[in-house]
Formats: sequence, structure tokens, C-alpha cells
Amino acid sequence: MRYYHPPLISPIIHFGRSIKEWSITRVLLLLGVPLMAVVLLIMTFSTYQIAKHYLVRAYARNSQTRALAQAYELKQMLLEARNELLYLARTEPTADSVRQYWLHKPVAQRNRYREVAFHSHSPARNFVLLNTGEHIWQLPDDQASASKFGVFSRQENDEAGQSNFVQIEQPVQVYYSSVPHNESMQNLEISVIRLTTRAYDALGRSAGIVTLSVDLGELQKIMHMYSSQQSPLYIFPQEKERVLSFFFDEAGWMLFESGANGGQRSRLSIDALRSGLQGDIGRPGFDSAFRPSPLHERYWTMVTSVQAGKSGQLALGSLFKQEYSGDNDLFVNYAPVDFPEDPSLPPSIIGGIGCIDTSFMFKSAIYEVVMALSVALLAFILLSMCAFFYLNRRISRPLRILCSAIEKRALNEDTSHLDLSPLPKELQNIQHTVNVLLMQLQSAKNEIGIRQCMMLDQLQRQPVSLDEIIAQNRAVDQNQVSEPLCGIVGGSQAVRNLYAMIQKASQVMADVLIVGETGTGKELTAEAIHHSSPLASGPFLSINCGALDENLLLDALFGHVKGAFSEAKEDRKGAFQAASGGTLHLDEIGNASPKVQQALLRALSVRHIRPLGSDQDIPFTARVIAATNVDLLECAKNGTFREDLYYRLAVITINTPSLRQRKEDLPALVRYFLRQTAAHNKNIELSRGALEKIMNYDWPGNIRELKNCITRSVAFMDGNILLEEHISLGRAAEPTSAQNSESIQPKNYDEVPTTDVAETPDEAESSVASSHGDYDDVLEMLNLRQREAWPDILREGGTNRASYQRMLGSAISVRTAQYDLQDFVSKGLLRKKGRGPSLRYVLARSEQ
Repeated sequence: MRYYHPPLISPIIHFGRSIKEWSITRVLLLLGVPLMAVVLLIMTFSTYQIAKHYLVRAYARNSQTRALAQAYELKQMLLEARNELLYLARTEPTADSVRQYWLHKPVAQRNRYREVAFHSHSPARNFVLLNTGEHIWQLPDDQASASKFGVFSRQENDEAGQSNFVQIEQPVQVYYSSVPHNESMQNLEISVIRLTTRAYDALGRSAGIVTLSVDLGELQKIMHMYSSQQSPLYIFPQEKERVLSFFFDEAGWMLFESGANGGQRSRLSIDALRSGLQGDIGRPGFDSAFRPSPLHERYWTMVTSVQAGKSGQLALGSLFKQEYSGDNDLFVNYAPVDFPEDPSLPPSIIGGIGCIDTSFMFKSAIYEVVMALSVALLAFILLSMCAFFYLNRRISRPLRILCSAIEKRALNEDTSHLDLSPLPKELQNIQHTVNVLLMQLQSAKNEIGIRQCMMLDQLQRQPVSLDEIIAQNRAVDQNQVSEPLCGIVGGSQAVRNLYAMIQKASQVMADVLIVGETGTGKELTAEAIHHSSPLASGPFLSINCGALDENLLLDALFGHVKGAFSEAKEDRKGAFQAASGGTLHLDEIGNASPKVQQALLRALSVRHIRPLGSDQDIPFTARVIAATNVDLLECAKNGTFREDLYYRLAVITINTPSLRQRKEDLPALVRYFLRQTAAHNKNIELSRGALEKIMNYDWPGNIRELKNCITRSVAFMDGNILLEEHISLGRAAEPTSAQNSESIQPKNYDEVPTTDVAETPDEAESSVASSHGDYDDVLEMLNLRQREAWPDILREGGTNRASYQRMLGSAISVRTAQYDLQDFVSKGLLRKKGRGPSLRYVLARSEQ
């Protein structure tokens, strides 16, 4: 038996065919993969060598620079303190003179020092000045002597007697009680390092010892500055800055770290650094100090090196157990801090600076590596571009040819099958598949379009339940919709606000001004205020100020007495008197003449009227509610309306919202008007298409336009469902396209004359055949309905929508007929002629 095995290698490395017929897989495998492998190997090796070289060099150099810079700055501050101390020792040290000298210093420089003390051989001359940051406070003698580790508790070094010798002591923490601080007497704790020297009188005799205390918080500020972006060594922003500096004395005690606030005085601590370490806490004179145990050999190696006056760098190892990234190599850089007690002798080591930097140097080296990698990457890109340039030409050229041919078929520029060669094997399969799809695509597209039109038409004709739509709308208050106030239908936020204003206005007897567009229900609002007020039992009269001329309006408002003019046969009460005990509604008040405005202003001011021809004023008790659809304040600025009358009327102003501002109330309003219109008729339902048409319209005429539209549509509808075509809106909502316009035109287009159908059927058929091929080829492009109507279209030289429906002799919808005719146009068989009622589809002539 022979065993069959698939050819795995032969199809890839077989060179029997021309390279133009290679498959895309073969091209990528034989050229792309080996090239990418070689380039990646070269890039990986180069990246490793460059990163290793630059990271090590940058880390060691820059980290040590930071530590040395901090040690230098601390040393300079101590030297400045030494010079200050020698200056004070050469002057006569009294409390007043030192205080004045201290106060004349700048605040930043003065706050470096916390204590100035003079320990004289004569106790009467002793004093201690304490800088609290707010005041220079002189401590009482008993308090200065009783303070533990105070200035007077020091041990003098009698071995050095030179006048310029300055002794530096170990840092201490001192506690003072009852010190004025923050506007109260508090206990004050300070951490200082003290400098002392002898003071001599004019005869060169020793007068005592002067002490100056440097605040360790100022040293901490320097360390914090070098650990922040304000550092002089700061080069570039770092995403995760992890820099920590700490100070330790010559005995290895860690005293304080750089801290986080830097700019504020706070208690010094070493908490963050000693987390997880073993050792001793608190040395005499410095309770917060910490000294690691001898188990931490690397730390004591650093201390020993600092005691010898050396700086350097050590691998951090397990010295400090902090949450640093495992990918970074951590080192501690250290430098000694010395102080020259005697200029003729070597400086004394007082402590050291340790600096742990896990980001600065590493980031610095990363930038150098990025530059080097950029050059290597550029070379990689150039090499890859050269290789893939050929691959792109080899792959994309036949693809472009195939795509261009498919596009021509899709646009009906060429009816022949695809026959492109030579093509790779994969593209040959695609070409065969495209040939099959091209034959079926057009027919499937036509069927789908027909089905979609039918489904959309059916969907638009389905009735909707307005009750469910209203109930599902959370923005509408159902209680207000079910119980409208005086015909004000709606439950939107705008209507709820209107209801609230009506309730508030009805509780007071002040005059009201209602402002709103035409048709927004201003008169209904006035009636609602009247019926909700205590005057509901009284009359409600409404006068349209824009419907009457000046004299008639004055007579209607104020009345007249018998004989006031020739036609006055008897007395007549005006609207103000007739509405007494009720409400007088003045509609369109903005159209009143200046004379009427003046009379209204007087009547509203004194609450009296004077009928025409009368000499007596008659009081009235009617409440006045005015309404307008214009901006009266703007009219007052233009001089067409009295400004004082406006402010007299606008005691309470209510704005009625327009319908476009409360479209969520449209379903409720439509339901309300349908029930009114169909009160004596059968039940009327609203279709989905009609509701969408209503919702998408802006209703410039507001509720009045909506009511008229519903009434008109119900009057001319057929059946019990109000369809989209029954809704007739204003000119702003009319469709503008020819296709949409055609659907609302008269049905009979057969009598419309045209000059483009004068040719005979034989001439028309030959004209179309010359442009689109044989008659059979034309029929293959059409669906079943189009094939049935095509001979009649050729015989008549064209058609329109109504004629096309008659040709088929079946009940097809308007949308289906429009779709078929538009498809004729897209295929180049027909073209449109005219617009609106004159729109026809005539045979397309040959370009020849």
C-alpha cells in the first residue's frame, strides 16, 4: 500500500513556475521572514550592548554628583554660621544688641538660626535668645539653665584657646516650655547643631562663650531641594521620582531624611528610611535618631568610609527594604560633611550624606539609550523599506488591477466577466468568486430594496398606542397629563413650571403679564390663574387690544355715559367695571395705541377709571392679566410702548413655553385633539409614520397650528388610521426632493404634455439598444415588475408613477413604484424630466 503525504516543502521552494505566478505566502516566507529575523537579531544585540554601556556609566556619575552637591551645600551653610558666630564674638554680646542685629537680618537668613546665647563669667550677663519663627524670645535665666541639653549644659573645650577657634557639637533636640508660638504659650521642640567660640573683652581677656545654633530643618530643606525639581542638578522631568537623602553623624546615627514637605518646619524623622531595619532608636540628646545594627555591614562600611573623609558608592543590596522596581539596580551614594574648627588644622568630620536615587540617573541613561536606539531603528526602517518595497509592488499591483476591474463591474461600466492574467493563485480564486457574485449581486440588491421598502411602508402604517407612549415617557408627569388645568395639556418640565407659576400667581392679587409666542395658550393660562384664585366666582372678561381701533378700545375698556357722543343713547359699563370682583384679560397689549397705554397706566396706578364723558372716577376691583407675543421691554426701548406701563403690568411675569420647547408633550396633545375631533365619529388611531412626522416638525404656530393640522387631517382622511400622507404641514416641513414631492402630488399624470416622447416605439427601442446593448441584455438588468412594464414604456416613450402602476395592473405601493422608476434612472434606461406634478421618466437617448 502506498502512503500519501501532503507536499509541505515542495510548494514553497519549487521554482518550476515563473516568479510572477508565486503565491503571496511563498513571497513572504522566502523574502520577508528571513529578512525580519536577521534585522531583529541585529537590533536585539545592539540594544543590549548600548543599554549596558550607557546605563552603568550614567548611573555612577550622576548619582555621586548629587550626593557631593548636597554635602557641599551643607558645609557652606555651616561655614556661613561660623562667620556669623565669629562676628558676634568680636562685638560686645548683649541681649539687646544681638536682638537688633538679628532682626535686621532677612527673614530667610534669620530663620536659619534658632538660638544665640552668651555664657559669661558673670552670671548677670548671661542670656539666651530663641527664634520661634515669629518672635525673638529671651528665655528667663532659670528656664535656660533648667532645660535639658540646653545651651548652658554644654561642656567647654578648654584645649583650644585661639580666638578664631569654633567648636561644633553633635546635633541635639532641645525642649523649651512656655514659649510664645502661634499666638499662644506652647512647648517648643527644636533640633539644632551648635557652634561655640570664646568672646574676649577689649583687654584680650576671655569674657565668656558665645553659642549659635543652626536649625537642622534648614539643612533638611537643602536636602529636599536636591531631591526635587528645584534642584540645580535637575535636567528633565521624571515620571516617578524616587530620591531619598539622609544625614548621619560620625557615630553612625541616622538623624533625619530629606522629607516630603521641604518648605515647612516639621519634626525631623527617619521613619521612611528605617522601615524594616533592625537597630537602636534614640541616642542621648536626639530621641528620634536611629542606628542600624552591625548586621547591616554595607551601611557600616559606608560610615567607616565617611569617618575617613572619603566619598563613594555602594550597592544597596538588602540595606533598605523599600518597594522599588526589581528591574532597577539600586546604589547608595555618600559623601562626608566636614567643618573647620581651626583653620590651621584639618577639618573635623561631623557626619555624612547618603543619597538613594532610583530614577534620576536611570532616566538620564535611558535618554542616551533612546538616542542610540533611534539611530539603529532608523537603519532598521530603511532596510525594511527596501525589502518591503519589492513585496508591496509584488502584492499590491495585481490587487489594484483586480479591485479596479471589480469597481467597473459594480458601476456597470463593463458587463464582461473578469479575465485577468497572470495572477497569483489566491487572486485567481478571488476572481472566480467575484464573477459568481457579480451575477447575483444586482438581483439580490433589487429584491432586498423592494422588501425594505415594503417593510418600511408597513411599519410606517402601523398604528401606535399614544397611551403607552405617554406612560413610558419618564420626562412627563402622568398626573398632570391625565388632569389638565383649564385645557393646558402636558406634563413636561416646561408645563410643570408653568403650573407652578400659575399656582403662585393665583394666590396674590397682583397684576400679571403673560409673555409667549402666538398659539402657546396665553389666554388659557389667564383663565387658569382666574379659576385658581379667590376671584374664581367672579367674571372673566377678555379684551383683544389688537382687534379694536383706539376709540372703540377705550370705550370697551372704560365705558361711557349717556350723551358722551352722538351715538351714546345710554350709559355703558366698560370692561373694568364689568369684570369687578373677577379678572380682566387684556390680550395683545403690545398693539395698544399710546393714548390707550396712557389711560391704562392711570387706571392701574390709582385703581380708578373715568368713563368717557364722565367727571367722576369709579373704583374697580378687577384683577388685570395682560398678554403679549412681543418683547415689551424691547418695544419700550424703541419708543413703541411705555416703559412705566410695562413695569406696572409686569408685577408677575409668566412665560408660556413654545411647542418646540416641550416636544415631549406632543403625544398627549395629539391624543387630546384626536379625542376632541373624533368625539362624534369612530375611534381614530395614529400611524407610526404620522407620529414621526409630527415629532420632527418645529411647529412655528405652536398649539394652535397643531390643533388645526389634526382637525384638517381627520376631516380628509380615509379609514380610521391617520397616515403620514394625511398630515399636511407648513412650507418649512415640505419635502424638497423630487421623489418626496411626487408622493403628495395629484394621482393623474397621464395628461401632462411632454416634447421628449415624439419618437416612435421602434425609434425609442433602437435608441435604448444603441446605448445599452441588445434588448435581451436590457431585460437581464431588470426585476420581474420592470420586465413586465418595459415594453409599454418603450411603446409610450416614457412613463410616470401613476402610469407605471397602471401598466403592472397590480396593487403596488407608491414607494415600490418610485423605487422601480429610480432604478431605471440609475441603470441609464430612463431620465427625469420636469419637477413636481410635471415629473416624468422619459427614455434616455444615445450619446451618439
